[in-house]
Amino acid sequence: MRKEIKVIFVFVAVIIILFLYSCSGKGEEKRDVQINSSEKIYEKKELAEPSTQPSGEQKFKEKSANKAVRVNIVRFSFTDEVAKVKATSGKVFLILETKWENIHPKQKIEKSKLEGKIDHTMGVKKLMQGREEKKEEYVDADVAYMVRGFVNHAYILVDGKSFSMDKATAEIPEGINPKGDFILPKFGDTKKVKFVFLLPGDHENLAFHFFDYNYGHILIPIKGDSLIARGKDQLKGKFLGEIKSDFANINALEIRFSNEYKGKKAPDNWHYALVDLAGKSLSGDRVKDIVQIKPESYVWVSTEEGYLYYSCGGSTTDEGFIRFTPEVYQQQSVAFLLPDVIKNVNLGIRIQNQVFGLNLSKDFKKKIPNPIESHQDGDVMEVMVYGIEKRDNKIILNLGIQSLAKSGVEIQRKQQFILIANEQKIYLNDNETDSSLFRPPSPFVIPPGFFVRFELIYTSDISPEKLYFRGFKSEKYFILKF
Repeated sequence: MRKEIKVIFVFVAVIIILFLYSCSGKGEEKRDVQINSSEKIYEKKELAEPSTQPSGEQKFKEKSANKAVRVNIVRFSFTDEVAKVKATSGKVFLILETKWENIHPKQKIEKSKLEGKIDHTMGVKKLMQGREEKKEEYVDADVAYMVRGFVNHAYILVDGKSFSMDKATAEIPEGINPKGDFILPKFGDTKKVKFVFLLPGDHENLAFHFFDYNYGHILIPIKGDSLIARGKDQLKGKFLGEIKSDFANINALEIRFSNEYKGKKAPDNWHYALVDLAGKSLSGDRVKDIVQIKPESYVWVSTEEGYLYYSCGGSTTDEGFIRFTPEVYQQQSVAFLLPDVIKNVNLGIRIQNQVFGLNLSKDFKKKIPNPIESHQDGDVMEVMVYGIEKRDNKIILNLGIQSLAKSGVEIQRKQQFILIANEQKIYLNDNETDSSLFRPPSPFVIPPGFFVRFELIYTSDISPEKLYFRGFKSEKYFILKF
């Protein structure tokens, strides 16, 4: 039976998406998103090689053009509603109308390669021609300007933070699919594009920023000072705490509580904790990456008593990620469903096999009692029993687990914690357990080196004498006393 239980080693907590700002040039082909690709036009790499790659981070300067494209802001406006979607409280939609022009100089291309001529004589033609060599003809060929996944490149900078394009961009006239391809096939080609961004309503400085590590970034002022809109390398102002890793810097700005989130009301005795974050990706070398984190699996809050609640959502993409751009701090939010008696919490984020935590309240103090009994399951985890009580036919078991593994441990609650009464097995009641204010986290994955406390609820008219724990490397019978 022990073979049925496995330790799940979760090695990747943060998905580093290496799909940003790449091009068709040599050394960049493994990147998913491609800028300025000529391959889609000629389908031959040698027909239009991209320009020399710049090295290092580019300095931010106001400019409306790079080596390949010119961008003009035609007009902009603010509104509370776009495509029948109303802006959330304190936010406003920016509608930005732009004009793009391909200014990449034409390149000399061998005419035979452009035409794709093939020698069907299997080389006999060349032998018959002897040493006579025909001079190669060259023609001027256009170099297409292509952007894959516009949402990964175009941002609005607002008083030191960046904001991604809103999906409503696809719903307005002259808008585009944020995840789709944008292309200007020939020199001189132009195209008008409208973007939609959801921004804070109390902004002062706005700028349009377009990432292009191949031909050069573009920074255009919209309102106020563009350099103030971009901000400094370090986040200014008050924030609750900071998490630093090799992949990202993440700051917690604010926590607030609400009985409703995204139109969904919290159940009785529960409320939502909403945490605003500002983060900047540090991943990548010359070409920087977007760092994406799935909050429902790798972001949580824990209470002073040790209970843990994973995020129930946030300002995520359609795939369920929060995103942090390089070079500029990007603001994101995450939400948690908590018992309404809980106010003081600690924020936890797992990046790879590192766990980072910061207090979201100055009054946060751990209040974890000493266990009645404990058992160490090899080098995987330590299990602690804090108490058991019976209410009518409900048996409430209070437990704790300290992870000892270097990677995450996934718990199978029903198979690993079984009550024994008169030699009969009593399995936990899933519905009752999930309705508890102190239910196990979902997913029930304990981060490396982390402690989690939780309740399991069983239904039985018989009082159990033992708790059978089936571990990954051992087993244990705990004697229960009511």
